[in-house]
Amino acid sequence: MATLLRGFIRIAGLLLILILLYLAAAFGLSTISVKPQHNGNDITLYLISNGVHVDIAMPLQNEVFDWTTLVSPTDTLSGSPDARYLAIGWGERNFYLNTPTWSDLTASTALQALSGMNQTLMHVSFYPAIQENERIVRFAVSREQYRQLSQHIQQQFVLSNQRAMALPNVHYHQNDAFYPAHGRYHLFNTCNSWVNRQLKNSQIEAIVWTPFAHHLLDIYR
Repeated sequence: MATLLRGFIRIAGLLLILILLYLAAAFGLSTISVKPQHNGNDITLYLISNGVHVDIAMPLQNEVFDWTTLVSPTDTLSGSPDARYLAIGWGERNFYLNTPTWSDLTASTALQALSGMNQTLMHVSFYPAIQENERIVRFAVSREQYRQLSQHIQQQFVLSNQRAMALPNVHYHQNDAFYPAHGRYHLFNTCNSWVNRQLKNSQIEAIVWTPFAHHLLDIYR
């Protein structure tokens, strides 16, 4: 019995050390910014947070990219007829579908999401307008940066006949839809580190790495 107890204490201690190392890396790397050589003020974008998860919000259509060639406001329950912006996030499929609120989160759902043994979805919301507040930050990019960002994000969708196919009857609100995505969600590739990577790969200001939402918003506050 004493041997089992000592083994349990060692395992618990190791897990605590790993958690502390993970948090230290998250907070340390989030303080190191990655700035592009060139920036611009041609196109206004937004980061939208619910406190835990961040979406990238972009114009639904402009001269650089037309998102309606890939997804449609009519995929939503309301049809979103006045949509002028869309916000895109990426995450683990089971987590998205079975955890619409944090009160629905279970240990098994969390473990599956962090394991990497999963599938992922794109979550797309359509808006007529976006206003800055404590959980929405605005920033501007050049046309070339936005072209790269659009290209990188559209490559994350699983396509059929050059279009993303919405999951039927799956919504959080009247203005959103879910689509199959590429990639695996895990401890080091969370929804927020995915957003950060899209910015970084598009030569847009970002940070080295973070799994958390507020670090991303802090870049542009």
